[in-house]
Amino acid sequence: MTEKTVSPEVIDFAEARRQRIHDIHDARLEAMRAAFTRALPLPSKAAGKKRKKSKKPR
Repeated sequence: MTEKTVSPEVIDFAEARRQRIHDIHDARLEAMRAAFTRALPLPSKAAGKKRKKSKKPR
């Protein structure tokens, strides 16, 4: 009988570390964006429009 040997996958530790660091930074960026959105919400388009003042005839 012939036995098939399964070779384990080669892990690139440098690439895995870069991916983890990227994920950490991405999570921190998303948290910072959420904090800024809560602190300084963008005005809606309807609220940004101003009404013209009507001139009263003298």
